[in-house]
Amino acid sequence: MRLFAYIAASCLVLSGAAEAQLSGAGDDPEDIARDLETADTSPDGADADPWEGFNRKMFAINDGFDQHLMIPAAKAYRTVTHKKQRKGIRNFLANLRTPVILVNDLLQGEFSRAGDTMGRFVINSTIGFGGMGDPAERLGIEQHSEDFGQTLAVWGVDSGPYLVLPFFGPSTLRDGFGAGVDLTADPAFWVRTDPATYFRFSRAGANIVSAREPLIEPLADIRTDSLDFYASIRSFYLQSRKREISNGRTNYEDLPDIGEFEEFDDLE
Repeated sequence: MRLFAYIAASCLVLSGAAEAQLSGAGDDPEDIARDLETADTSPDGADADPWEGFNRKMFAINDGFDQHLMIPAAKAYRTVTHKKQRKGIRNFLANLRTPVILVNDLLQGEFSRAGDTMGRFVINSTIGFGGMGDPAERLGIEQHSEDFGQTLAVWGVDSGPYLVLPFFGPSTLRDGFGAGVDLTADPAFWVRTDPATYFRFSRAGANIVSAREPLIEPLADIRTDSLDFYASIRSFYLQSRKREISNGRTNYEDLPDIGEFEEFDDLE
């Protein structure tokens, strides 16, 4: 665990993400990986990308950071942990994000989902060993993610231009602003002590490495198979956000398939 803590803290410091979490924290990275297998990542979406010149430069910087630090860190993390341990860590980190999800459930008027969020937290924090397990899932209370970017969309706020943020990757003006607001919904944000600061750094770093590890193969496949890696990631992000905003009710049946990827379950 000490090795993992050092990797996580180093990734966090080098990314400059002192109090933030990467890429839609709360979404299970394994679900994202499965989405990558079936989503259309053809190079479209240019009409939503008026700042493409800047975004491509920032994407190249982020990609270099990913290739030289994040992928080696993720592979090292995979080497020193078992698959079940990694799943437990992802469950624990998702459980910690309950306050952010709950606030956004309520702001969107999704009271049934807010009840599910509270139910999952109580069940997983008790009989789920502090969130490491997910007995709530087995009881039929499925995990979901909400953030303030989604809340703004439900309120009718336009996404604004596509934007690649330094070290954080794909976003939009709306989602970037929403990510900043979500920080203030986290109780740990308001505690200004040395242990709390260490907790925020450790948790954010753990989120980064834990989220990157299951995506090693899917993203490598997209890099190899796509004519334009940047455009493929942009397309996937914009599609994914539409689905998240609609709480999974988006119809993808009319979208073309990008081809077959290797079965994600065979990562070991």
